[in-house]
Amino acid sequence: MVIRSVGIKGEYMMKNKCVVAISFMILAIISLTIHASNSKVGANGFLEEPFFFLVPISYVLFLSGIGVLLFGFITSKLKKSNR
Repeated sequence: MVIRSVGIKGEYMMKNKCVVAISFMILAIISLTIHASNSKVGANGFLEEPFFFLVPISYVLFLSGIGVLLFGFITSKLKKSNR
């Protein structure tokens, strides 16, 4: 009975990690979309980007999503090899 509940808990944790990773990546896509939609060329010919700060934030979010996926994959493989 205890072994089964641990297995269910492990599956729940893996699904939870995937949800977190996917949400990080979706937020990265949303922030890049917001950045791209508000860029315009001014009267003097300069590019005006009011939300340029979203570019590094989106990179951090995207890399965090990949990191969470890799962490979950590696820990699941290590747990399976220890059984």
